[in-house]
Amino acid sequence: MQNGGRMFACLGLWEDRHARNGPEQMACDEAILAEATGPVLRIFRWSGPWVSAGYFVPLQRAAAVRPDLPLCRRWTGGGVVVHEGDFTFSLAVPRGESWASMRPAESYRVLHEAVARALGALGVSAALAGKTAGAGEECFASPVAHDLMTGGQKIAGGAQRRTRSGLLHQGSIQIPDLPSGLAEALASQLAEEVKAWTPPPGLEERVRALHRAKYSREDFTHLSSLP
Repeated sequence: MQNGGRMFACLGLWEDRHARNGPEQMACDEAILAEATGPVLRIFRWSGPWVSAGYFVPLQRAAAVRPDLPLCRRWTGGGVVVHEGDFTFSLAVPRGESWASMRPAESYRVLHEAVARALGALGVSAALAGKTAGAGEECFASPVAHDLMTGGQKIAGGAQRRTRSGLLHQGSIQIPDLPSGLAEALASQLAEEVKAWTPPPGLEERVRALHRAKYSREDFTHLSSLP
């Protein structure tokens, strides 16, 4: 941790204006983790309503949550999330950063403390869940320890993936009338210094390649032997 309780000394902020479908979003996050030389916070929007399923969630259970919506599989764990007007972000952190080497529960807690501070600065009060409150596939109906809660309702959750490249966190904040300025508020709670991040040359090509080879394929969505 940095002075002032921030996770990073410097953070790249990318407000991705390209509305992508589910598989494209997943490919983009994996590509950033492979390319980033420092922590990168991506704020993104969807091409329409989607359902994302954690890596280990059985397909039939995931599809049953919202059978009317298209479904993609995440590279990260966690449950099933309906993306329908939520605030979604990813945090890609190279392995040289101390946060990337924290134990999963600790890294999850520290990040959600930053999210809570960001929401608080914008007038939204939220607190960390003390323990797992339920079991089920639907993420926002089954809070776990260190999720964010308001009035007994889960409003923010996330999932992580650790690789040789570092740590990827994918998060969703679901509250009515999301306050403006949340991207900047979150970034400022994560790092002492925030800079606009410019995607490196070749990133979109890597995204397209991952989309073709992995995330758009039925055998990945059905969780076969693909990595």
